[in-house]
Amino acid sequence: MSERLTLPVGHGVVVNYKVGNARQYNNYLLIKVMSSKYPNADTLVGCKVLIRDSNGNEYCGKVVKVHSRRNNVVVARMRRNIPGQLLGVDLIIFK
Repeated sequence: MSERLTLPVGHGVVVNYKVGNARQYNNYLLIKVMSSKYPNADTLVGCKVLIRDSNGNEYCGKVVKVHSRRNNVVVARMRRNIPGQLLGVDLIIFK
């Protein structure tokens, strides 16, 4: 998967899962964007997300919406559920 993603746009940190009143969505992540080539988080919608864990597994997803413009937090939908060990891990955002 990483061979097709060529333009890194920025990096961020996995903050939490998307949660509701009685449910936790394990394939939706809240991502805090630490640095980006773009000035605001609105332009990151549609970008690809790649997370690598310590065992070499890769988790791919896509930024679907902005969660908080003030704090540069976006929501990403992952292809499969993300284990809890990846909360707080750095990730790469691609165009």
